[in-house]
Amino acid sequence: MSVHHVRVTEIYARAADHPWLTLRHVIAVESAPCLAPVLIRMAGRHARIACGRRLPLDRQCRNCAPRIVVTEVRRITA
Repeated sequence: MSVHHVRVTEIYARAADHPWLTLRHVIAVESAPCLAPVLIRMAGRHARIACGRRLPLDRQCRNCAPRIVVTEVRRITA
């Protein structure tokens, strides 16, 4: 599983209901090797790459599919 730990900062204008700027910072990434590598052929050569680099999200193995964990949310009024 590919886990991305993210810190989010939301900046609000005075008397606003929604943020006018949202910043996301990736703090850490944890990953494991691909469980279902995909065979690609190019210029007469063969190679196996991680399914996360080639397949859509719903077809990726559990190690390649990203999981996002929001660790902290800061709200700032400007």
